[in-house]
Amino acid sequence: MEGGEETLSDARKEGENIVPFPGVLRRLVEKGMEELKEKHAEEALSLFSQAVAHEWGNPQARFGVVLSLIELGQQEEAVKHTDALLKEGIGDYYETLQVHVSLLVQLSKYEAVVHLLEAVLAENRLPARHAEMLYELLHFSRQMSDTTAYEATPLAEKPKEEMILELRAGLHARNEPAQWQALQTVHRLRVKALRNDIRDLACDEEASPFMRTYALFILYRWQDDEMLTFKKDEQVLTLCPRDLQAPGERKLDQEVSKLLIQQLEHIDPVLLDIAKQLYQTYALSNYPFLPDPSCGRIWGCTCHLVASKQLGLSIDLDALSHNYQCEPGDVIKAEQALVACEHTLELDAKKGDLWFHT
Repeated sequence: MEGGEETLSDARKEGENIVPFPGVLRRLVEKGMEELKEKHAEEALSLFSQAVAHEWGNPQARFGVVLSLIELGQQEEAVKHTDALLKEGIGDYYETLQVHVSLLVQLSKYEAVVHLLEAVLAENRLPARHAEMLYELLHFSRQMSDTTAYEATPLAEKPKEEMILELRAGLHARNEPAQWQALQTVHRLRVKALRNDIRDLACDEEASPFMRTYALFILYRWQDDEMLTFKKDEQVLTLCPRDLQAPGERKLDQEVSKLLIQQLEHIDPVLLDIAKQLYQTYALSNYPFLPDPSCGRIWGCTCHLVASKQLGLSIDLDALSHNYQCEPGDVIKAEQALVACEHTLELDAKKGDLWFHT
């Protein structure tokens, strides 16, 4: 149904001449909500529209129209109604605002979200129950907007409470790019007030392995001395972040890097870079656990082998294993693990290069 706006316009005109019977409005709204719960959105829209005809300014009826349109997939129409509710001051302003902004995000109108929320936040009247969601939507929209850059310096100039709220929303965002940007900003600005949020992210088994590694690295840099239990796949480790070794500084990491440099630096620098990147990715995805087996020769040979295959180079596994002084069977097992990791993780080596030292 595309006539949501026309229906309400007609309803408003009709409502001026209607003398409502006692309880009719309430029954229409209740029946509309029942139909909406049963996913009968068209019937719900009809009932809410009738309720609006009885009383144009009834917030439950007007908001019911919005919910019905959303259920029907008519976001463009729904956002017109939330905009009208905000301008007319009907209903709970901040509840309507949250729905309105969510609709704008769904419609990719990110700049409109940024402009609207920045104006609202400037008034310093945002209720706590809505703050986290609205800050998250603002954070995400800034990421997606072509004209509104998200920079650490302007963020640092904001009031401290506002900055912390926005960054906390970013850390808990369901959008991974926004979450990653918030994590980097927390690190860059040393926002230690969010230490517990960083700890939660590090322990979140649903989060990206790279994100969890970066969170642990931040805690290590902050010398966090509170123990935490870290689970990844079937591995469990109780650790103190302060006592960790940074990625790239562990003995195994340095051994793999040294072996690859010895084998490839003067022969094929491009192959060297790819092989090192492969190891970085695998090590980061497993951190703080060491790659298994914990043998630099096996991982050096494996990364050399996989990098060669990626470049379409012909290579003899037996000869390569001999050069690295390891067994071909061990290399094949390690290769399977490395390739599986490549298939399940989205690679972005440049992010890792900012803080992973090889």
